[in-house]
Amino acid sequence: MADKVIRASAYGGSVRAFANDIKDTLGTAMGYHGLNPLAAVALGRALSAVSMMGEMAKSKEDTVTLVIKGKGPMGGVVAVCSKEGTLKGYVVNNDYSSYGNCVDGGVGGCIGAGYLNIVRDLGMKEPYTGTIPLQSGEIGDDLAYYFTYSEQIPSLVALGVKLNPDMTVKSAAGMIIQLMPGADKDIITRIENRLREGRSVSNMMEKEKTPLGVLGFMMPDGDVQITGEKSVSYKCDCSRERMLRGIASLGRDELEKIISEQDVVETTCHFCLAKYHFQSEEIKKLLVKQEPTINSG
Repeated sequence: MADKVIRASAYGGSVRAFANDIKDTLGTAMGYHGLNPLAAVALGRALSAVSMMGEMAKSKEDTVTLVIKGKGPMGGVVAVCSKEGTLKGYVVNNDYSSYGNCVDGGVGGCIGAGYLNIVRDLGMKEPYTGTIPLQSGEIGDDLAYYFTYSEQIPSLVALGVKLNPDMTVKSAAGMIIQLMPGADKDIITRIENRLREGRSVSNMMEKEKTPLGVLGFMMPDGDVQITGEKSVSYKCDCSRERMLRGIASLGRDELEKIISEQDVVETTCHFCLAKYHFQSEEIKKLLVKQEPTINSG
């Protein structure tokens, strides 16, 4: 069954909810990146979160990027949901041996203090950006804080990843449940109690089997109705042209330095680790395009 994210309403429209199953998506990401266990959990949570935020977008052309940057040895994680449910992401530092005693603190301990940044590219001149300090580094807690305090939407966010002993993905799922204006505040209390009963979204997915089943468990008296559904998958959209534009953005001084030191420039895509090679002559053409213009008169 293909990975998917669903959008739903409950309690007569007083609640909107999102849930997903991204088991295969995370498996594909792990195949690209060769992730260590903690990095796999971190990226799985981030991809789960951003896939649901992508479903919140009003236009199919909107792109949502989640950036978590911390001072811990993992460094952070980046996840992107673009257009028709294509996901991509990476962990800044995948070297498990460098994490040291931070592994005792889980994902949050290895990310450390820092910030969460949400960028929504709505196709306008400037993207919308929201930033909050990290509350725990566990991603779900931080995203709930972001929704509640930055967007003024009381939210419950649960993100879960379980791995098998052979480092294949046992489950990767998430849910976001939000109160709409005027909703009974007791609803969120009942939902929180159900989450404690279910223990984790991973356990619920293993038992209920589907995103709709998870939401049904969380809101058994809410008359949950699906209002949207979308398939999701891991797919990188890098290309030579895109990578060359990235090199051009380095600026004239850096380009001149590169040409003086290298005959061939190698760049690597963060999202799929594909390597691209550019001859110095190609870089020189970028310099010509950046020649300053002189206004007369």
